[in-house]
Amino acid sequence: MDESSNTAGPLGPLRRASTTLFNANPQLGMWQATGTALAQAPNYSELRVAQAGEAIEFNSQGHSARTALLQSDGELGPVLSKTTSRYEPSRVPGSLSDDDEHHARPPRRRQTLLEMQNDEPTVGFGPTIANGLKAYWKFLRTPAGILITIYFLNIVAWGAMLFFLLLGVAPAMNYPTADDDNSPRKKWLEIDSQILNALFCVTGFGLAPWRFRDFYYLVRVLATHDRHAMQRLAKQNKGWFRPPAWYREHGDVEQAAATPLKSNDDIPQPSLTRMPTFTGRMAPPTALWKLALTISMMVMNTLFQVVLSYYMWAYNRFDRPTWATGTFIALGCGVSAVAGFVSWWEGRKVKKIEGPEVNVIEVGPNMQDANSATSRA
Repeated sequence: MDESSNTAGPLGPLRRASTTLFNANPQLGMWQATGTALAQAPNYSELRVAQAGEAIEFNSQGHSARTALLQSDGELGPVLSKTTSRYEPSRVPGSLSDDDEHHARPPRRRQTLLEMQNDEPTVGFGPTIANGLKAYWKFLRTPAGILITIYFLNIVAWGAMLFFLLLGVAPAMNYPTADDDNSPRKKWLEIDSQILNALFCVTGFGLAPWRFRDFYYLVRVLATHDRHAMQRLAKQNKGWFRPPAWYREHGDVEQAAATPLKSNDDIPQPSLTRMPTFTGRMAPPTALWKLALTISMMVMNTLFQVVLSYYMWAYNRFDRPTWATGTFIALGCGVSAVAGFVSWWEGRKVKKIEGPEVNVIEVGPNMQDANSATSRA
């Protein structure tokens, strides 16, 4: 039975929707998404470039990126301005000017996008801050950016309120007494705790299918070095994770029409073609135990959320054990924070070596002719 027959009939749309959701790659936790986004965020040196406000972009995961033009000869050129009709590079690396057409020069080493950026003029503190605000506005307009911001603000606001209520900083709420179960303070403690539990359920339960999916892939990778499972995990965690040597040596990574890049490790890559990086360097493989730790912490977060929800929903505020809420909130936040820290720590190391993500646009003949006419004009 072929694939088309599986999606036919009245249940066909439901099967297609479930397959699409299963193959999606959402961030698996708020702290992990925040950590990876912070690791990939533009640094001060990037924001000092005069064109940073226009050049810096963000992908759907909220990670900083740059757009580059891939010429027919394999050269990459930065996009410094974007119009509604086409991309216009300032000058294609390796192309000949009008004078050079008559006096051809010996071929030079290809510049990386980082070297091209370093040739751009820099600005002072004020314009750098303006570039940072422009970059954050672009981040806020991505799906991950707006979700991270709204979720983080809610956690901070309701968490701070719970903290201050526990400290008893509002004596007027202790009416008639501080120990009275019907005082405004005790009621708001329950309301606040239930709201925080609901926010934790959004990620703990809403992302559970993908968390257990990745845990299944992880077991296959650890048990049998399954290459398909490793490919799925590498794609899911590409913001901070680089596949191990046994996977990279055979070239089962995302490929593109670009020249092979030299890696800063000693892994033989005889015919490996990789996506170009901003610096022209490739990050070494990430230790597999770090991926296992991150995925395991996400699964543990869901399991702790199950126990926390049981105590929050099966008991009322009078009968609930006093230790239950604080214990499982701390455990759930702790394991999620561990995953976020690993993603941030490894993500910043990857960005330090490779630079921001590069979105490659292939230049067709029509665009090349248009760019040539623009440069001559």
